[in-house]
Amino acid sequence: MSQSSAAFSKKTRGKKQRNRKFQQVTILVITVSLVGWLIWNATQGTSAPVVQRVNRIGTQIGEIAPDFTISILDGSQFTLSASQGKPTIVFFMAYWCGACIPEAQALAQLKQEYGNDLNIVAIDLDPSSSTQALLQFKQASGNGEYIWGFDFNQQVTTTYLVRSLDTTLILDAEGYVIFRDERPTDYNTLKNALESLES
Repeated sequence: MSQSSAAFSKKTRGKKQRNRKFQQVTILVITVSLVGWLIWNATQGTSAPVVQRVNRIGTQIGEIAPDFTISILDGSQFTLSASQGKPTIVFFMAYWCGACIPEAQALAQLKQEYGNDLNIVAIDLDPSSSTQALLQFKQASGNGEYIWGFDFNQQVTTTYLVRSLDTTLILDAEGYVIFRDERPTDYNTLKNALESLES
């Protein structure tokens, strides 16, 4: 074998070894990532959240949710403290928020399942809202049979430190916050939080 053939063969062998190592590392990274994702996914929502209660009014997990009164679609008023004795979901949205529709639909499904054992309050935080605008949103999101109200002066929005649409809080029967997020929340996440109250 000539010197140039031997050098070429050695070079090719080295290249193949590097390619093989690269493939092995890539497979290892993908495998570790997949296993990590499977473990993370399997543990999401399967254990009850540990909520340390504190005897103070506030909007963070473990605190007692501040009371509020809002005008609702039927022209009457809803007061949070009057609804204690069962879990309550408070959902902040706006009549023009298309991204809020999937969560409003998930809430409608939960209301169907839990019936009178669950309060759900959707609060339109846009001061420019109207009965007609909120009714259109309600229809677009499946006509959820829960409370639809207005925060025209944004007093509730401010008190609850709402910084984004799709902010959701779940309160237990005594009014303690057991769940809070500030993004669209799917049905399973909401259901798991409610089920944690039953255990």
